[in-house]
Amino acid sequence: MVSSTVLLIDDERAVRRNLTVGLLQKGYETVLCKDGFSGLSKIDLLEKHGIPIDVVVTDLRLPDIDGLKLLKVIKSRHPDLPVCVISGYGDEITEEIIKKEEGDGYLDKPFTIDNLVDMIEKVKRPLSEISVDQFAGPDVQVEKRSVSSYALVKIDDRSLFADIYRDIYFMDKVLYCDAVFGDHQLVLLLQSANRSEINEFVESELMKLEGIQEVEMIDVVTPILSEETKGIITQVEECCESDKILKDKGERRLKTLSSYVMVDFENDYFEEIYKQLCFMEDVVYCDTTRGQYGLILLIQAPTFDIIKKRITHISKEIDGILKVQEYRIMNLIEM
Repeated sequence: MVSSTVLLIDDERAVRRNLTVGLLQKGYETVLCKDGFSGLSKIDLLEKHGIPIDVVVTDLRLPDIDGLKLLKVIKSRHPDLPVCVISGYGDEITEEIIKKEEGDGYLDKPFTIDNLVDMIEKVKRPLSEISVDQFAGPDVQVEKRSVSSYALVKIDDRSLFADIYRDIYFMDKVLYCDAVFGDHQLVLLLQSANRSEINEFVESELMKLEGIQEVEMIDVVTPILSEETKGIITQVEECCESDKILKDKGERRLKTLSSYVMVDFENDYFEEIYKQLCFMEDVVYCDTTRGQYGLILLIQAPTFDIIKKRITHISKEIDGILKVQEYRIMNLIEM
C-alpha cells in the first residue's frame, strides 16, 4: 500500500499529536503546521522538493489567518489540491461557505479518526493523477536520483538464519545486510532507481525466501529543512571540514561496535532534533525516514556502553523525542 501524505494545520498541539498518531495507524503520513502561514510555506517547500501532498486538513480558527481565507489562498495557488476544514465552532452556514470557496470537505469537532479517514479517502486525488515530476521544482525534475529504503526482517525459523543471511547479502539492490539483536533479525538498506523497483524486489525475491516471516519497510526521504537550518548545517560542515570525525560521517568504520537507532519524535521538533543528531559524536548516519520511525541513526563506538550513553542522551535530554529503539549489530564471522 502506498501511503498518502496529509498536511495538517492546527494550532492545538494535542490535536496535532492525536491526529498524527491516529492517521499513522491508518497508514497515512502527516506533515504538521501550527498556523496558516507556516502551512503555506510548507506547501511551497514540499513542492520545491518534489514531494506531493494528497490532502490538506486545516482548522477553521488559526492564530494568524482565518481558515476560510487560508482555504481561498491555497485553492488560488493549487486548485487541484484537496483542502478539508475542521472546526469546533462551525455550523451549516460555515459548511456552505466552505463549499462556495471550493473546499472539498468539512468535519465538526469532535470527530473520530475513522470520520477523518472517510473524508480524506473521498476527496484525495487518485494516485494516477499525482505525478511527482509534475509537483517537483525544476531542479528535482532535472536530477533523477536513486532511492533507498530500510527493510526490517523477521525470521521464523532460526535454523535457516545462516542461509538466509548469505542469500540476502549477495542480492542486487541490497546495499547493507546486518544481523541484529531485537524484535527483528536483519536490517537491510536497499537501493534502486525508484520505490516501485524496491517494492517489487521485496515481494518477488525477499519474501519468497524460506524462513522469512515478515518484512517491514521504512523509506528514506529527503529532510525538509528551512533555509536557516540548511545554512547552519553548511556552516558547521565548512568549519569542521578538516575534522577527521566529521570526515568519517557517512562512512562505516571498521573494527568498531555498531547499533541502528530508530527514533520517533514530535514533528514540531524535527529541525531542532535533526540538527542535534546530525552532528552528534559517534553518529555515522542520520537518515530521515517515513514509516514507523522518523529518523534512523547508525552509531559506531569502541564499546556498547558508549553507544548506550548516546542513546540515553537522545531519549532523556533532547526535547520532542517520543521513542528510541536500538538494534545492536552482530559482528558475524565469515560464513
